[in-house]
Amino acid sequence: MQRDMTPNDPKPKLHELRAALPELPFDDDGPVFRAPWEAQAFAMTLALYERGVFTWKEWAHALSVAIKGAQASGDPDHGDTYYTHWLSALERLTTEKGCVSAETLARRRVEWDEAARATPHGQPIELGHTHGLPAATLDAYHAAIYRIEAQPAIDMRIGVKNGAVASLLAEHDAESAVFVTAFNPFGHVLAPEENAARQRKLIERVGQLGLRALRGEGIDPMNIWVAEASLFVPGATHASADALMKEFGQNAVVYVDRAGLPQLLLHPEYR
Repeated sequence: MQRDMTPNDPKPKLHELRAALPELPFDDDGPVFRAPWEAQAFAMTLALYERGVFTWKEWAHALSVAIKGAQASGDPDHGDTYYTHWLSALERLTTEKGCVSAETLARRRVEWDEAARATPHGQPIELGHTHGLPAATLDAYHAAIYRIEAQPAIDMRIGVKNGAVASLLAEHDAESAVFVTAFNPFGHVLAPEENAARQRKLIERVGQLGLRALRGEGIDPMNIWVAEASLFVPGATHASADALMKEFGQNAVVYVDRAGLPQLLLHPEYR
C-alpha cells in the first residue's frame, strides 16, 4: 500500500489502516486496545511508518509472518494475542531495518523481566537507568551508525567487527582509535552554529594531541535525532578518549581496537 497522506494530516486515515490491516481490532472510534502497552506498540508503529522506516505493505507482511508463525506453534488465535504478534512483528522489522540490534532487544527483555519481578503488585513497572544513563540513551548509542568518511565510506556498528576499520587502523599503524563528536554535550541539543564551533575546537584539540583524524558522522537509522559531525581518530587510546569526553562533555565515545571491533566507551563518571 502506498503512503497517501497530506502534509496537514500526519496520521493515516482509519480506512487506510483498515485496508492495510483488516484484522486490526476496531470500533466506531478507532483501534481498540486491551492494555496500555498495546496502544504504545501501535503508536510506535505509526511513528516509524511516518518516518519512512517501512511501508504499510512491509508491515502487513511482517505481521502476517508473525501471526502464521504463532499459529504454527499452537496459538489458538482467539484474538486476544493479536498485539503479542504485533510486537513480535515490530521487533523483527526494526531489527531487519537496522533500527535496533537483536542483542539490544535481548538485553532489554531481560531488564524488563527483572524490573517486573522487582515491582510490587499494582505498581507501574519502570525501567531504571544503567550506569547513570537512561536505557533509551544507551539503546540509541547501540543502534546508531558511525560513519567514517574514508574512500569508500565505512559504517561501524557497536559490537560488530569491521574488517575495513581494521585495515584502516593498520594503514595508520595504530593499535586503537576513537570515534568522537563535540556536538550536544551530555545530550543537550545546541544550535547548529554552537555545535559547529565546538567541533572546530575538537579538531584543534586532536591536532594538539599529535593525532590526525578522519571526518565522520554519527547517524540515527530511525531519523529521530539529527546526524552529528564526528571524528575518527586513529592512535587515540582509552586515556585520550577519557580526556576528550571530559573536555567536550560527551556521555560516551566509540572505542575501536586493532581487530576493528567498535565498543561503546562511557564517560568515566558513568562506569
